[in-house]
Amino acid sequence: MQAALLTLPGAKLSNVQASLAPGADGRPQLQLRAAHVSLPVLGWKDVALSVSAAPIRSGPHAWRLDGLLAIARAPDNALSAASVSVLIDTDAGSLDVKLAQRDTALRVLMPLDQPSHMQLTMKGLPLAWLRGVLAQAWAGGHTTSGTLDGGIALDLPARGATLSGKFAIANGGFDSRSGTLAGQQLGARGTFTLDTTAPDSRLTFDGSLSGGQLLLGSLYAQLPPHPSDLQIDAKIDARGIDIDALHFDDHGALSTDGKLGFDTQDNLISLALTHFDARLPWAYTRYGSAWLATLGWKDLTIAGRLTGSIRVTNGAPAQFALQANDVAIADGEGRIALTGLTGGLDWDARAPRPASTLAWTSLALNKLPFGAAQLHFKSDAGALALATSAQIPLLGGGFSLQKLMWRPNVDKQDRVEAAFAVADIDMSALCKLFGWPAFSGTLGGAVPGLHYKGDQIQLDGGLSVHVFDGFVDVTSLSLTQPFGIAPSLAADIDLRQLDLMQLTGVFDFGSITGRLDGKIAGLNLLDWKPVAFDAQLHADDGGRISQRALKSLTEVGGGGIAAGLQGVALSLFKTFGYSRIGLSCVLRAQVCTMGGIDSQTGGYTIMKGSGLPHISVIGHQREVDWPTLVDRLKVATEGNGPVIK
Repeated sequence: MQAALLTLPGAKLSNVQASLAPGADGRPQLQLRAAHVSLPVLGWKDVALSVSAAPIRSGPHAWRLDGLLAIARAPDNALSAASVSVLIDTDAGSLDVKLAQRDTALRVLMPLDQPSHMQLTMKGLPLAWLRGVLAQAWAGGHTTSGTLDGGIALDLPARGATLSGKFAIANGGFDSRSGTLAGQQLGARGTFTLDTTAPDSRLTFDGSLSGGQLLLGSLYAQLPPHPSDLQIDAKIDARGIDIDALHFDDHGALSTDGKLGFDTQDNLISLALTHFDARLPWAYTRYGSAWLATLGWKDLTIAGRLTGSIRVTNGAPAQFALQANDVAIADGEGRIALTGLTGGLDWDARAPRPASTLAWTSLALNKLPFGAAQLHFKSDAGALALATSAQIPLLGGGFSLQKLMWRPNVDKQDRVEAAFAVADIDMSALCKLFGWPAFSGTLGGAVPGLHYKGDQIQLDGGLSVHVFDGFVDVTSLSLTQPFGIAPSLAADIDLRQLDLMQLTGVFDFGSITGRLDGKIAGLNLLDWKPVAFDAQLHADDGGRISQRALKSLTEVGGGGIAAGLQGVALSLFKTFGYSRIGLSCVLRAQVCTMGGIDSQTGGYTIMKGSGLPHISVIGHQREVDWPTLVDRLKVATEGNGPVIK
């Protein structure tokens, strides 16, 4: 028999050849070949089929065919060399097909009078064989690994298909075209229905997940080995994927109910978690650690409990109500240490919400130890704002948070505004905290406006430090990626009338009397290390300088002291008079261009002497490698200075 085209329920065969002839043992042997086979339900568009089987009568109106089946060009070499057994029983009105290949077994049971309805039983069926089934429901997805066991009912109407049944998946894997949805080594079991007969496919699932990893947009989940309950009701169409009902319960770690929406590129565009309950640290370890690491927060230690609801619409926050119960957070890099966080935040983009309160026992930001505090918030017109100013203890003084307004759903340029002031901060305690040389004084100042723009924090106003009987004023302060792995700080610093005797005493530089003024303009720190600035330091009213300080100035400037009587004077006097001291550095690309009071032949003047003996210090190196200059400063300010004899 030959046929150009043979149409069966769920299949089309072209260029078909079949023959029935005695085999070597004299029994009839059936040979069937089809050059092109289409199985839409499996997504197989052009495979080749070959069957060699011996028909045997097994009853008055029943035949059984046992033999071999070979399919070419199927995904993952599906049924490339399988045994086949077909039982046709006209009395029972059924067709029973059994296929086996290595560890895979598949049985198809079909009524002869309704060939569009099938019952399938599978054991160890590779998910890769079913890529076409997934593609019909989700055009951008495909399976990558795993095996399937279960029993499924399959109906093949004129368009699409409906599947339902009970199954179990081991080591399952899938991926999306965009790479934003993926899974690997997943275990799943439960019941499901899939209907692709309408323009929008519907999927329901009731079962559990166990083990493996799951990627949903920016959320990466490391699922526990024990079963976690999962129920899904989803719609898949040309606009994307809408999970209309979701229930997930990882017992003891995270439970949630809600909805999710993904666009055609599998990006999460809507989310409505009507309830979630996260128990820490388990919820953080399994579901939050990877996402927070992408934001620059990794290796956190978290405890406590967090509950509430969240809604995201069109990719922007629309509502949240969060409740913290004794939450503690610690960052291994010392950026944050929080204990006893209790209370909540309640916000809605369109509607006013009841007042909320958030409190903590202790809070340290970049090692700054804030005391206990309680913040009261109000939500209205899309803004979550501080209802009253908060006074927070800090290093013997106070931090006054006067304004804090957060608009979660607006452009990053206008998302956060704040105002604060600090007063009477103990500088000796601050120095000890950061490992700086200890000196006394207080820090104060006000920032009437703080603006969070993109990943940058800009501060209006400034801070003033009262130290060394003078003032250090910090203005034009901004922070980029303040909590990232490489924060950047920019500022301008003015020094006013610092007592050099106190200053040099703290830094073991040698003693200098007089008053110091100066500025550090365009200061830029990357990961808290200087990369650029224009610095000028000068003492214009004269004073006295010790042998040690004189030698330190010489080391810093890479210069020397004039020969002759000046050199002899060093061995006779312990202190010397000066009229002016000046030193400048312009740092660019790790090179410091040095300068002083004025230029000299082959150098620049760092110090002009006054009276007798008249000592001047000349710098000879105009350009100095920044690490080299830092080393010189360390030598000049650490340990004992050189002894002049």
